[in-house]
Amino acid sequence: MGDRIEKGNHNQRPAAQTGSAKLTRSSLCLCGFVVLFTVAIPLWAQQSKVYRDGNSWVEEMTGTLPVTRDVHVTTDLGSVQVQGGSPRITYLVRKRSYAPTEKDARKQFEQMRISAVKNGETDLIQGRIVGRAMMRFGAEFILQVPRDLNVVRVETRGGSLAFTSIAANIVASTGAGLIKLDDLAGPVKIVSGGGNIEGGNLGNDFSVTSGAADVRVANVGGQTQVNLGGGRVYIGSSHASTIQTGAGSIQIQKCMGDLRVTSGGGNLYLGDVEGSVTAETQGGSVRLASATGAVSVTTGGGSVELFRLGRGAQVETGAGPIMVEFVGNPSLTHSFLHTASGDVNVCLSANEGVSVHAQSDMASGRGILTDFPGLNVTWQGGQYSPRSVWVEGAINGGGPTLRIRTTIGQIALRHCQ
Repeated sequence: MGDRIEKGNHNQRPAAQTGSAKLTRSSLCLCGFVVLFTVAIPLWAQQSKVYRDGNSWVEEMTGTLPVTRDVHVTTDLGSVQVQGGSPRITYLVRKRSYAPTEKDARKQFEQMRISAVKNGETDLIQGRIVGRAMMRFGAEFILQVPRDLNVVRVETRGGSLAFTSIAANIVASTGAGLIKLDDLAGPVKIVSGGGNIEGGNLGNDFSVTSGAADVRVANVGGQTQVNLGGGRVYIGSSHASTIQTGAGSIQIQKCMGDLRVTSGGGNLYLGDVEGSVTAETQGGSVRLASATGAVSVTTGGGSVELFRLGRGAQVETGAGPIMVEFVGNPSLTHSFLHTASGDVNVCLSANEGVSVHAQSDMASGRGILTDFPGLNVTWQGGQYSPRSVWVEGAINGGGPTLRIRTTIGQIALRHCQ
């Protein structure tokens, strides 16, 4: 009997241990689930419906996420719109199919999966294509978020972008699509394969890199950096700016800092600059309203007009007239103005002191015209050979050197009105 009891006890102990092991594994699985749950909280309160819209089928999904500091949207395709000013973070996703039947459309809808989770301090919304590439299919993401977030990050392989009334740092990229920006207080950084960019009031730094686009922004409260493979640029006002385009005109109305603009071929229209200016174009005219700092202009061919300069100017044009106005700033520095073909007109204030060295290799018209006495004018050549003319001397007692040269053209030194 004792033996049987002992065997019985012996047989029961493993059973108890096995149950304990099962409990332990269950507990571990439960704990693992809890840990996972705390890392990524899935969406809730999501609603979905499918309906007909004209010649397309639409699956519409709506949902809410907890308010966090960061919002990240990433999708394989589709436009993204983010609007600030909401007390919550809500999203609306519309998948659109142009399939002939609802059944076919639903099959396409299943190929693009939407997920929305809270991951730490980030709300993450994703759109992923899990099947083959789909034709005649699109998507749009519309988010309502609080204005005062930390970061809003958006990535789409192809689709338009829009950001409005947000104070967060915005980082966005798209393969191609129109981009609209307005009422943004934080820094904005955009990378695009191509597509025009329209901006209203941007309160901080603005940076854009694009393969080809026209960029038009009314106001930038910080610094501006634009790098385009090609396209036109218009900036109403900005602080220090660097603008580059492979081909296209550049227009800056006002710059409160140093300005550097470069175009592979296009006109440069520059307004009032509180700083230095460096302007280069492979072919096009250059116009500057005013500058407090030194100015450097190079164009492969085109006219150059520079007004109200407080410092010196370095100008080189392959062909075209040059007009420069100096405003009598005591910090005026050396200047050099050169054109291969065209007249050169320089306007100096009544008390401007400079030392002049000017030359026209093949003078046209009257050669050199001057409102200032005491300059020595020398002619060379005759009736049957090109006539060259040069002038040297001091104006108002002399000062920084003003060198002027034109291969073919007339030179004029005038009093500013």
